Amino acid sequence: MRTWLLLSLVTAALMAPHLALKMGGYYDRSPDKTAEMLTAERMTATASGQQHQDSQRGVVRVQGSSEPLTEDFLHRAIATRSEEDSAYVSIWHWRGIREATASARGLDQKHHFANSYLVGFQPFKTRELWVPLYTLATRKEYQYDHLQYAGLADIWQTSRQAFFQKRGDCEDHAILLADWLINLGVDARVAMGTLKGEGHAWVVAIVNNREYLLEATSKRRQSSWQAMPLAALAEGYEVEFQFNRHFFWAKRSKEPTRTYRGNHWVKKSQFIRG
Repeated sequence: MRTWLLLSLVTAALMAPHLALKMGGYYDRSPDKTAEMLTAERMTATASGQQHQDSQRGVVRVQGSSEPLTEDFLHRAIATRSEEDSAYVSIWHWRGIREATASARGLDQKHHFANSYLVGFQPFKTRELWVPLYTLATRKEYQYDHLQYAGLADIWQTSRQAFFQKRGDCEDHAILLADWLINLGVDARVAMGTLKGEGHAWVVAIVNNREYLLEATSKRRQSSWQAMPLAALAEGYEVEFQFNRHFFWAKRSKEPTRTYRGNHWVKKSQFIRG
């Protein structure tokens, strides 16, 4: 992810003290003790789900507008742009409402709403909150989209595709991590913004009313995966937007923030899958 392409449609890390992952019925277990279990579960997931196709169709209901933003309209608007321009993430304005939602081109070469990439997928069942991060670190390689997709600037993978595709960049990692955590009952969101001035995507997880910033692209090999950094202590991250399976948020102002809830955030729209 490198930049945002604004489409105006007027006509239409510091580490916090260990977060004990014995929360809401989730229990810790050392990665060393579960390596064989994870390997077996990955093989089962690969055998059962690799060929599954998820529908990403749906509409976006924008706060303050009685007319939904449809995927058909999205595709018609994108078709008027060059291939180079449409390769970027697009932030959409709708009926005079700015920054209503976002879309990006997927592996099928079509634009889809950001929320639709969270397809409700988890590779395998787990009760341990550290397992998704550990799995990403050991299974998926980081690679820029333009190197993987013949020069195209930004291609998104759904959470299911992100698990089975060997390589991906920041939003692919973040989409899989957020979707998996949501399945574990966590309020998890994909955050879009910059890291040290470069376009980036990461995950914010809200657990026990505290916000934690999870760097989904981390490939650390630590003996303990129980520590998660408080979002308020994570330096260099400048968030602009965030989304989960259903909602899309934008900041009220351009002032930087390290908090992901509060009056400085506006819930701009709701994605309704259909």
